[in-house]
Amino acid sequence: MPKEAVIRKKAIKILTDENWVCWYAPKVRFKQTDVFGIIDVLALRGSQKKNIQLTTLSNISSRRKKITAFLTSYQVSLPVEIWGWDGKKKTFRKETVNIKLKKRRSKSPVKRA
Repeated sequence: MPKEAVIRKKAIKILTDENWVCWYAPKVRFKQTDVFGIIDVLALRGSQKKNIQLTTLSNISSRRKKITAFLTSYQVSLPVEIWGWDGKKKTFRKETVNIKLKKRRSKSPVKRA
């Protein structure tokens, strides 16, 4: 199973070949370096942006739960793509995770006549 650095290099190569500008946090031993704990790579192209979580194919489900829990907990609507590396097919399986925010009711007093 490839290490995260190998998977990241493959993803960065794909993105840069498609003219995306990429950024990822430098890895530090024993420290969490994901943005908000859910984003490994930020990619920009024109007015488009991607928030990408890299993982292996077998960990997609756990990453989906982690991202959904974060977005729900903080009531944030942010599309995050999960790129799961399939070592057998040598490709990424991609899916997008996002939540729909519930409309909050205004707490301002209502004047009644």
